[in-house]
Amino acid sequence: MRHNLSEAFAFGKLDRSEDAIKWHPLVDHLADVAAVFEALCACRAIRRSIEAVAGRSLDHRDFARLAALAFLHDLGKANAGFQAKRWLNEERPRGRLTAGHSAEAIALLEASNHSDEAEALLLHLPILEICGWGKPETLDNLLRASIAHHGRPIANAPDWFNARIHWSRQGEYDPAEQLKSIGAALQRFVPEAFVEGGLPLPDTPRFAHYFAGLVQLADWLGSDTRFFPFTNVGDRDRIGNSRELASTAVREIGLDPEPCRKRFEQASPDFGDVFDTTTPYPAQSAMSDPALGQVVVLEAETGSGKTEAALWRYLHLFARGAVDGLYFALPTRVAASQAYRRVREALSRAWPEGAPLAVRALAGYAAADGETARALPDFKVLWSDDPSDAEAGRRWAGESSKRFLAAPVAVGTVDQALLGTLQVKHAHLRHALTARSLLVIDEVHASDAYMAVLIEQLINAQIALGGHTLLLSATLGAAARTRYLAAGNRKAQHLPSLAQASGLPYPAISDAWGIRSTSGAPREKRVAWQCEDAIDDPQRVAALALEAAEQGARVLVIRNTVPAAVATLAALEAATPNVTWLFNRDGVITLHHSRFSREDRLMLDATVEAQLGKGRSSGPLIVVGTQTLEQSLDLDADFLITDLCPMDVLLQRIGRLHRHMRPVEARPNAFREARVLVLTPEGGDLTPCLTRPRHGLGRFHDGGGVYADTRILEATRKLIHSESQVRIPADNRRLVESATHPEALHAIESLDTAWATHGQQIDGDTGARRTSAKLGLLPLDTAFVELGFPDEVKLATRLGAADRLLTFDSPLQGPFGRTVRELPIRHHLLPRALPLEALPDEIVVEHGGFRFRLADTHYRYSRIGLEKLPQTAASE
Repeated sequence: MRHNLSEAFAFGKLDRSEDAIKWHPLVDHLADVAAVFEALCACRAIRRSIEAVAGRSLDHRDFARLAALAFLHDLGKANAGFQAKRWLNEERPRGRLTAGHSAEAIALLEASNHSDEAEALLLHLPILEICGWGKPETLDNLLRASIAHHGRPIANAPDWFNARIHWSRQGEYDPAEQLKSIGAALQRFVPEAFVEGGLPLPDTPRFAHYFAGLVQLADWLGSDTRFFPFTNVGDRDRIGNSRELASTAVREIGLDPEPCRKRFEQASPDFGDVFDTTTPYPAQSAMSDPALGQVVVLEAETGSGKTEAALWRYLHLFARGAVDGLYFALPTRVAASQAYRRVREALSRAWPEGAPLAVRALAGYAAADGETARALPDFKVLWSDDPSDAEAGRRWAGESSKRFLAAPVAVGTVDQALLGTLQVKHAHLRHALTARSLLVIDEVHASDAYMAVLIEQLINAQIALGGHTLLLSATLGAAARTRYLAAGNRKAQHLPSLAQASGLPYPAISDAWGIRSTSGAPREKRVAWQCEDAIDDPQRVAALALEAAEQGARVLVIRNTVPAAVATLAALEAATPNVTWLFNRDGVITLHHSRFSREDRLMLDATVEAQLGKGRSSGPLIVVGTQTLEQSLDLDADFLITDLCPMDVLLQRIGRLHRHMRPVEARPNAFREARVLVLTPEGGDLTPCLTRPRHGLGRFHDGGGVYADTRILEATRKLIHSESQVRIPADNRRLVESATHPEALHAIESLDTAWATHGQQIDGDTGARRTSAKLGLLPLDTAFVELGFPDEVKLATRLGAADRLLTFDSPLQGPFGRTVRELPIRHHLLPRALPLEALPDEIVVEHGGFRFRLADTHYRYSRIGLEKLPQTAASE
């Protein structure tokens, strides 16, 4: 193999081909990354954040000094061990051992305190001048943050005895000479950094953590050869034009949104231009109020246009320069896919030309500009429309899940943002990127105790960086709202009493200054509800649904678990010869839940919205499903049958009942008033669920369960039993508080000792989850030099065992005629101790789907979704 790399010079980047090694000089790469850092700091939102966390304004000299520290991010590449990587193993001269560069740089820094040799090496850099820029510990933290640009702090650097061999001369290569070259290039690149005077660099730990995230972003972008091609042989003017390349790159991928902001100001669209309505609801109009705080909570009923309200707030914050982007975070991947389409449509109307890029931020299912991406080796991506290099560069943020938050607009799950709160690789990158955007967290009430801690940490970080957060919910209780508003807010938030909480306005907008009344969709819905003790009887549930269908109703049946939903569909098929009444796709009868392939799930979403959505027709129809029907789908049923669930969830489900205004004659006579039948256990008695959960009601021995807090379920049941009719949304606040407020739960505990014991168990589970979350948080108030991420503990944004996504080597045909390439399997359906490398085998194609084996467990995928087969069925 030939190479054009002189042994006496240091490379920063290598590109191996069949007959040569192309190389990019180390000093040129350092200049590229420092130039990107400068360009990032010129972006409005990033400058706002860095000055917010610095606690003061930063001047040109401050930024030059920070760019100098970013320049030194790869100083460790000057060591001889790293430079030995220019040879393949078979070509490497004897004695030339390879090494990394991050830990070796930290080893050099640490050794300079006690080794004359190490100190002499460092003095080849302008280290004495750098020491005048602030406190020694400040510069140590910032330099370590820069060197940790690969995503995690360097906690265990090799001792000097083991590292010095790599910092010694090897053949023609001398690390000392390379450090001299780096030092000279640094002073030439940012001479203003070395002008005496100026304030000390900020010394707060949070400043160093934010700086680390910016350097990670700068290194990732500055290493992309689409924007920063390797220096040509003989061309030594890279330091002179790296800033121009950096400015182009930052602007092209949308991190610098000023051209887009100018186009928006020129268009100056009003609400009707952006959305499919002429007059916004008051809750939507209020989102343009510049007096709203950094953290805003919008509570409004389902179907009241909260998504449009969030987008309207983004557009106004963007126009004012308060944010440079938007991250729309949803609880599930499916919900994110639904919202992505709506966000893209709104952007295209707000910007008739040159709209900001919108990324579907779903790992393995990413999209940008509406085109999908497929991962290739070496971190490359194949776009579905085979774009030009320029177009592909524009989609840079959509090419890796770690870069999703760099998109001008991104729609994904809340997990992407929450990863910036944990001690995981590239947490600092996500931490820095989130703050540049309006962070919208939809369905925030769906978060459990573990996730709630992470959301509180995320809000805290957003406030510290001057960022903005908008929380959306139809049914958020006072306890959760109080915690979220208190996160990062010096003004103490006190939990109101049950009576006070029940009397608060709804719909409402809350921020640090208080809560105020607003309104959403201008209509009231009266709902008649009652309990039916048939949760254990799928035949009875089927009969009730068929009775309504016979009267012409479109019926929605929501069960808490997939087995209950499957049993209900089986009972319906056995009870009626009129299969056209049952939810189907192209004549294939099915139901709606989470155990379908990604491709089939999207198709089922579209199908159920077509048959039960805003544009639906009239006539008998029965749709059976699970919780997947209660979020992010625009459904409009005439009659709802639902398992008992917590009051806030029940109101979500009721939001799919009589959702749209229709002529009186469009609904059957018996269902012109919204009616709900809530399925409960025999006699309405939930006490057996305290020891043995059933149908998603009750706590498992390990603290898990679909709806583990039976106190909330009992309070919900009592409310339904005591009131035959409620008004939506007028009664929403009172209903939610009466079933979830701590005072209401204490009243249930007082029933007897079994309930009291259950309450203690639930409180213990909640405390344990919150503690578990806190143990994994990124400690932003800890000095960077003291930081070390856990090596063996796998931290996650959601507590619980991991699901598995199976990939089939040869795509299979699913029950609806679509190709199935990937199939998710929930953790509780997986074999125990399943190896990570386990693949499906014994695949048998059969009519309407296929069967397969995973380890010692057999499965079938059919029109009813994925099911785990008993051993007897598997052997047939």
